[in-house]
Amino acid sequence: MHFYKARTRLGIINPLIHQKDLNVGVEDAPDAILTKEFLLNFDNPQVSEFTFSKPEDIDKTKYFGVLSSELSEFKDLINKTLGTRETQVIIGGDNSITFSSLLAVLERVGDPNKVGYIQFDSHGEVNMYKTSLSKNFHGMYIRPFLDSFDVAKIKSLINLKLKASNILFIGNLELDREEKIYFEKSKFKNINKEDLTKNRNKVLKELEDFVKTFEYLHINFDIDVFSSKEVLATGIPGVEGFMMDEVSDLLKIVSSHPKLSLDLAEVNPSKKGGRKTISVAQKVLETFLNH
Repeated sequence: MHFYKARTRLGIINPLIHQKDLNVGVEDAPDAILTKEFLLNFDNPQVSEFTFSKPEDIDKTKYFGVLSSELSEFKDLINKTLGTRETQVIIGGDNSITFSSLLAVLERVGDPNKVGYIQFDSHGEVNMYKTSLSKNFHGMYIRPFLDSFDVAKIKSLINLKLKASNILFIGNLELDREEKIYFEKSKFKNINKEDLTKNRNKVLKELEDFVKTFEYLHINFDIDVFSSKEVLATGIPGVEGFMMDEVSDLLKIVSSHPKLSLDLAEVNPSKKGGRKTISVAQKVLETFLNH
């Protein structure tokens, strides 16, 4: 394993929807999750680090210039340091880290048709800048990989696009109005809690088939895919999300892929329930990486 500590909340420059704060503390999650004791669970793990600028230290007129530059720098760090037989595992920080992570994967693989992308999340994260209610990039980071994007500095970083058919969302998605329209238009696959409860065997088979389709698989795991009864210390806790025992089989199926990379994001250790949320995040990583 090659773990990357991505200390960032640069994807959050405004308060979250229905929240009053900027999710301060989410940048501390990599250190809280990847403790010395936890890393002992893995054979000779490598650890690299990248600390993003804090949004309050940036002139807002220069924000996207700084963001695009640092996302690109982090992508370069990943691909310069990742060994040929190492697995890329990135721990955030806010979920904008997936932009760099997926960009690094596509650059290495070279052919986007060979890459499958699975997003465990309670949000779609496919807004354009103009359609975003919060104007926070952590709710837009996947859209530039699908089609055009309305921030030139971000758009210019991407040369390889993913097809909608290469993407699977897992979670009870809370979508903005424009996201709902885009989801219907794109016909994204989505596994939600009701699907898993009513048609578990069918859903597991469909997931197995999706996983087997691609030569390479990238996973984005936002901790808010869980119910607030399971995970509370995150930006916007999920109301109707999953419990750990409901997703364990999904994690094992996904982790069976021979060429896999993973992000885990949106844990905020400073919030109420931080200790339990960190424990859940560590359990997710162990299930993915030791299966």
